[in-house]
Amino acid sequence: MSTLIQVILINLIVSFDNISVIALAARGLTPKKANTARLVGIWLSLALKLVFTFMVGWLFTITWLHIRLIGGMMLIYVIVQMLRDTSNHKEVKSDEKFIKVIFTIIAADISMSLDNVIAVISIVVDDAGNITAHGLSMAFLGFAISVPILLIASEYIINLINRYAVLFALAAGYLGYIAANMIFEDELLESFFHFMQFPFVPQLAVVVGVVVTYISWIINRKSNRLIQ
Repeated sequence: MSTLIQVILINLIVSFDNISVIALAARGLTPKKANTARLVGIWLSLALKLVFTFMVGWLFTITWLHIRLIGGMMLIYVIVQMLRDTSNHKEVKSDEKFIKVIFTIIAADISMSLDNVIAVISIVVDDAGNITAHGLSMAFLGFAISVPILLIASEYIINLINRYAVLFALAAGYLGYIAANMIFEDELLESFFHFMQFPFVPQLAVVVGVVVTYISWIINRKSNRLIQ
């Protein structure tokens, strides 16, 4: 499979994170504002991917930064805030809600775009582990080709997530799994698990995802009962 096709496929798969965040965060907005939030989220994600592609090599030289740990914690914060908003039925002004949604999407995009770039860079590096000009061009082209596909598909996916409670819960659980996976792949946590001789790290991330799915399902059911 060519490098370009791999980049496009990886970008589409992991961009479901961004779509899930947009869908969960924009619930309760008017259709017009929800669509604006969707467009902001997708274009911001692309911009961040381009910036992080240039920066990722430099960021990984700063070992004390623990970017995966920070990114995972940011995503957990976003999930908690969205679930709190789902269970909270206080009247909130439309403009205030919209601004809060945009900031939520920005925080999530920063976290997940970085993880997206890490996945793509692992494909385009050469055998010596260096990022060549050809590799960068493939990464940028893959991002560019993915955008129109995401713009079209995201609207349908978001509508489905908003319509069906089970999809809402699964989307939240998927984000929980992604956040746990990012945290567990951090060098600090990897060293800890290795020291403890704990071999079930991937399964632990799945368990986190399942727990978040269950909690989201319960919160969503209670929220719907209160509304009715």
